[in-house]
Order: sequence, then structure tokens, then C-alpha cells
Amino acid sequence: MQKIKTSLLSYGMSGKVFHAPFIALHQGFELAGSWERSKNLIQIDYPNAKSYPTLESILEDKTIDLVIVNTPVETHFEYTKKVLQAGKHALVEKAFTTTLAEAHELAALSKEKKLKLAVFQNRRWDSDFKTVTKIISEKLLGQIVEAEFHFDRYNPNLSPKQHKETANSGAGILKDLGPHLIDQALFLFGLPKAVFADIRITRHGSLVDDCFDILLYYADFRVRLKAGFFVRESIPAYIIQ
Repeated sequence: MQKIKTSLLSYGMSGKVFHAPFIALHQGFELAGSWERSKNLIQIDYPNAKSYPTLESILEDKTIDLVIVNTPVETHFEYTKKVLQAGKHALVEKAFTTTLAEAHELAALSKEKKLKLAVFQNRRWDSDFKTVTKIISEKLLGQIVEAEFHFDRYNPNLSPKQHKETANSGAGILKDLGPHLIDQALFLFGLPKAVFADIRITRHGSLVDDCFDILLYYADFRVRLKAGFFVRESIPAYIIQ
């Protein structure tokens, strides 16, 4: 079987925890390496992997089949477009792009080039969400009247990662954690008839949104999606009434 030779565009926490271990373990894939601007960290964990000094060096490597775009959200459109134009398949972390127009352009380009383009939605395989999915699909609760999904934490301090706290089109909790909760709601219930959202800044000195409360309106029930940094006591991630 020919393996899918795969490269990452970053080897920080995302590459180290969410991508590289699974690529290395799966028999159908081969971890080619990662774009690393100043360090060669991937080679410490995977001696056969390569540290690519530039994005261009990855795109010019004709042996690479698939590129995982796991860089900051505001770069997703630019980098994914270059990956597709280079004739390589792309897997993009959430949020896919910062605008709907960018998403449509990338989808059209992948179709034109006959390449695979997908969004990495790993939270669909969380054990608690799989349990919720099973309960709802088997109608164990009867008619649902309300659902509430949370992705909360207690951390009022600003992140040391500059790209997370710098105001730009891809920053903020709505585009960081929001895609997980929104994707799960749409996966279970489909598109709502209407949407209300309260998006706030609550941390001292923050320049980006760090709290949201989204209400999805369906014909005979409601789904509330919430995330924030000031939830000190643990509450259920999923509440289904």
C-alpha cells in the first residue's frame, strides 16, 4: 500500500499533540516533517522527519501528498490556497477561514484541481460527544426541548501566544473554540432557523473576544452554545432536556 506522505505547517502544541502522533501511528500515512522557522523540534520526536525551513520548501517537495495547515487562523486562507495551487491535498484546522467568501474560493479551487480539501474537526470523536450522539440518535430522551453545550475554563490571564491575543481577523474565542461547539450542534441538529449571539471581552487588557453565548433557534427546541474564561467550578459540558 502506498502511504500518504504528510507534512505539517507548524510543530507547536497542535502539531505535537493533535497531528504528528496519529500520522506516525497510522499505517496509511508517513510523517514527512514540518515547517519550523527557527527550531528542529520534530526531529527530536521523529528522527526520520524533516524540518522544512520555509513553506516553499514543502510545496516544492514533490514527494509530499498532503499538507496539514495548523497555523494561526488568519493565515489559513493564504497558506491553503498555496498548498492547493502546488497540487497537494489539504487538511485545515478550525476555523477553516475567516470569511465565507474565502471558504468558497478554496472549495472551488480544490474542485478545479481535483484535490481533497477538508476541515479538521477532531472533537466529533470525543467520548462524551459520542455518548450524546448515541443518546440523541436512539431517541432515548424522547422529544428534545433544549440543549446546552459548554467549552468553559477558568483562566483570566492573557495567553503568552501573541497570535491569540493580537486583534486580527482570526483571533478570539469565537473562532478558537466556537467552531467545535457550532460543528457539534450542526452535526446533531442541522441548520437552525435563526441565530442570536452575545460576544464579549471579559478579561482585563484583552483585545480579542473571550466569551460567547450563542442561541440557535430550531422549530420546536433551542440549542445554547457557551464558552468563557471565568467558569471556576466545573459544570456539565452537555445538558440535554
